[in-house]
Amino acid sequence: MDRIRLLSPLAGLGILGCLALTGCHVDVHAGSPVKISGQASASPDSGISVPGTHKSATVYRITSPVSTVVVISHVGNITVTGGSGSSTSVTEQATYSKTRPDTTRTISGKTLTVTYTCPTQLVCAVAYAVQVPRGVTVRAQASAGAVTLSDLAGNVTATAKIGIIYATGLSGSAVSLTADGGGISASFTSAPATLRAVARVGTVDLHVPGSVAYKVSADAHVGHAEVGVRQSSSSGHLITATTDVGSINVSAST
Repeated sequence: MDRIRLLSPLAGLGILGCLALTGCHVDVHAGSPVKISGQASASPDSGISVPGTHKSATVYRITSPVSTVVVISHVGNITVTGGSGSSTSVTEQATYSKTRPDTTRTISGKTLTVTYTCPTQLVCAVAYAVQVPRGVTVRAQASAGAVTLSDLAGNVTATAKIGIIYATGLSGSAVSLTADGGGISASFTSAPATLRAVARVGTVDLHVPGSVAYKVSADAHVGHAEVGVRQSSSSGHLITATTDVGSINVSAST
């Protein structure tokens, strides 16, 4: 699907979200020391361009084994890509007016959490590009920014408050995608057991393998819902798609 179609009327609020969210604070629990070495993934796009701001990038690799990766960005895009390696690489792209954001990375058990806090200032954002082992569980949360996911075989939970969610090559059993002000586009290489996609304002476009039947609930409150997959009320593959304002398309991939 053309990603431009996913942009909601709220897409232009990215800068407003940035101004409103500077100085926000999220606590992350302390964990084991993080091992850092090697190179990192491609540079992320912060999605923020304001004259007079500063930019800086940090790259690192987590060599400790993890089973869950949590990425939280208050303002800035998040990209998570699955790979064949056993380590996790992270690129942080910070954009700020005066003082660089305080980025943190913690490991508790086998859960890696990356996030940041901001001193009070006009502009403060961090975008993340993260490459993870393909089978890990991923939880991504962007308050103002897009979430892009690709080639992930583990369970996925992604939330974008203001921004789109775009996912390709998913094969996890349980996937939950929520976009409050934006759209959702997701394609799968394996049929999920549970797929939940909720957009408050925006289009929901889902492409799943046509080799199985699905139990589908598609509800577009203001808009049109079209389901083009085989359906069965007794199927073990459940799809729930909802949008308050926008259209829904559930189709079989070819």
